[in-house]
Amino acid sequence: MADAGAVAATGKALVTGGAVLAAGGSVVLVCLTVKAGLDGVRTPVDIADTFYGTHFGDLQGWVQGCYAPKATVRPGTPARTPEVDRVSEPHTSPAPRPTSEAGSDRDKKSWGRLYATYTKLNLKTGWYYSGRTSMVIDLNKPLEAQAEQAVDTRDSNHHIDETNEPRGPGFLPAVLDKFDVGTAVDYAKRYSDAAYWRIRGREQQLIDSFGGARSDTREPYRTENVNRGVAKDNPLGRLFHDAATKLWGQLYPYTGE
Repeated sequence: MADAGAVAATGKALVTGGAVLAAGGSVVLVCLTVKAGLDGVRTPVDIADTFYGTHFGDLQGWVQGCYAPKATVRPGTPARTPEVDRVSEPHTSPAPRPTSEAGSDRDKKSWGRLYATYTKLNLKTGWYYSGRTSMVIDLNKPLEAQAEQAVDTRDSNHHIDETNEPRGPGFLPAVLDKFDVGTAVDYAKRYSDAAYWRIRGREQQLIDSFGGARSDTREPYRTENVNRGVAKDNPLGRLFHDAATKLWGQLYPYTGE
């Protein structure tokens, strides 16, 4: 997955805690955190603090030994506030922007990004393909209908925009699995979206629940997924898994390193 390479230096520092920003060569995490802070959105460290009840993002607290009280937010609660856009990535769908009152403040406040997982059954093999997608949405409109639209749009592009993905007449249409809503209108800010973390974890749990990606198993294969959704050595893999588990329960045990 492209995301795994993009954050290759981050995870060990994030998971192990205290040295998140100070040590371990976590250059990408520092960049993501600083950029998110400047943009006024939640940083990867903030999200980790939410899930694990830690204080890694409170730098002043580290120095003084006294942490500021945390806001009472239930872990795993989908964000419902706005922001949206996208960058090309293997598992994301085209992201049409809402058209009403484009450019106005009111219009901007109605935008969000929806992330969804889905499955496709191959009738010839009896195996499933599991995937994910995202789309810019209008937060004032029914969310499930837009989640279905996101999956349908992704499904229509499977045979033309990627390799190692399901193609051929044996596949049934994609079926929506789970969805969550975040604030990253700009897809480049997706790591500040807890919803994105949850969907990443859910996709990998789906793949594993059906028998695992072919890159993880030997023949006879059990799924149509050639590769994992989250690389085994992705430094954020455990966080993705835990985020999904907190909201939807654990579909399958963690299989990363």
